[in-house]
Amino acid sequence: MSKKLIQFSILIFLSENLFSQSPETLLGLAEKQMADKELVIAEENLKKALEIDPSFAPAFKALSKLALQRGDLTTANSFSIQAVQADEDFRSWSDGISGIAQKIQSGRTNIQKRMYDDAIKEYSDILSDFPYFPEAAFYIGLAYFKQKDIEGAAQYFKKALDIYPMHAKARKGLNNVTKQFLNNGNNAYKRGDIEKATENYKKAIEFDDSFYLAYFQLGVLEKKMDRSKESIKYLTNVIEIKPEHFRSWFTIASVYESDGNNLDAIKNYEKAIEINPNYTKAYGNLGKLYTTQGEYDLAEKTLKTIISIDNNYADGFMHLGNLYLIQEKFDLAYDNLNIATNLDDRDHHKYFQLATAANALEKWDDSGKAAQKCTELQKRFGGGWYELGVSEFGKGNKTRAKRYFDEAHKDRDWRELAARKIDEINNPQKYQK
Repeated sequence: MSKKLIQFSILIFLSENLFSQSPETLLGLAEKQMADKELVIAEENLKKALEIDPSFAPAFKALSKLALQRGDLTTANSFSIQAVQADEDFRSWSDGISGIAQKIQSGRTNIQKRMYDDAIKEYSDILSDFPYFPEAAFYIGLAYFKQKDIEGAAQYFKKALDIYPMHAKARKGLNNVTKQFLNNGNNAYKRGDIEKATENYKKAIEFDDSFYLAYFQLGVLEKKMDRSKESIKYLTNVIEIKPEHFRSWFTIASVYESDGNNLDAIKNYEKAIEINPNYTKAYGNLGKLYTTQGEYDLAEKTLKTIISIDNNYADGFMHLGNLYLIQEKFDLAYDNLNIATNLDDRDHHKYFQLATAANALEKWDDSGKAAQKCTELQKRFGGGWYELGVSEFGKGNKTRAKRYFDEAHKDRDWRELAARKIDEINNPQKYQK
């Protein structure tokens, strides 16, 4: 077959293919696509219809309706005028578009005058006649928002987005109200009103099921309530929406850690660090778990990483000090715990560990000061009193030591150790080598 004959055949094929799609066929296809919210493809088909027949008025009307679905009244009006120019039978459609503009202007005036009910009626009339026009739903939402009715506002901002998901003003409006639900929930939580906090967080995701911050707060709340399963469910929702939300990975890890599931906790802490390599808190908890698992070299490497990232992170030095305490490397433990307490003087546990390290090194004065500070911060913690007793016993002050061991004995967790020390003071001959 010659080259010219091939080219001619291609032209015949393209011509037949183009004209086999009549303007009416393309219009019907576009209308179905508009109903399915496939607006970009629908617009292409309507423009193809006008390429075939530039005077095809129903395509202009359909383009006008499509513009309404996007909330673009100006473009809708322009196409409605072209529809009338092509066919006078479309005059009523064009008049209807003009009527929308008048009602919107009237509604805006009513909002400015704080005549919100009248404004809502104007916009509701538009929505009744043109249920595919998101702008009407948006303005109803705005009227409720002006009245500080955030639930009413959220309902209609969401409705606008249901009509046209790309409606920028409705998206911004919904973001504002869901953030208010979030803030209301946070304030209720601070007041200790868990029920109200939960209600507000759930309201936020009722109107916007992609609002990951509300899922996160619900996850945190459920964790505080020791409901691990529910907490992980909400936090998993966050990750599905926003996989890079490292705080959710961290919180899931902490839930697993609380449940004693250290392996899954480690995996999730590692994921949080993978996303945010400077997340010191995750390094700290990970190093602590490595220590618990007996992986001391890995724990030391992890905890030293914290200090290299932030040498003012007190918990990093505390966890490292604890690691050295477990390994009986008391000099290293003392040095790191001393730094920890200098950076954070409000944590009784840091002072307790420092006192333990100092007592192991027989630094009785240092251990006494650290243990005293521990008891000042947490009077009911037996560990502080116990280390204070060890310090006094080391200095030979048995009477004072016994008094401190008596205080430690009041704490169930320290009762056995304290009782042994008291017996050691009362019956020294039993412990002579």
